Amino acid sequence: MAFKGLFIGIDRYDSPEINWLSCRTRDAKALHALFTDTLGGETMLLTDEQASVAAIRERFEQLATCNPDDVVVIAFSGHGIETHELVGHDTDPY
Repeated sequence: MAFKGLFIGIDRYDSPEINWLSCRTRDAKALHALFTDTLGGETMLLTDEQASVAAIRERFEQLATCNPDDVVVIAFSGHGIETHELVGHDTDPY
């Protein structure tokens, strides 16, 4: 059994049509530190520009290959939409 974590926080978005947020990157950094310090394992922190749609998708694909006994934590702090989709840093709102 292994621990794997993905922590995403986006305050600043590429599109001017998406409102900027505050404290989302701080939330992701705090959770990343908490889980990494407590459980170790393989973790990734994606914030603002690093949290592109492609980077998030790539990490989700990697996590999909985990062993059934692995513990996986995914934390997202940022915008979402009504269809329950995440909004990445470079999401096109149209």
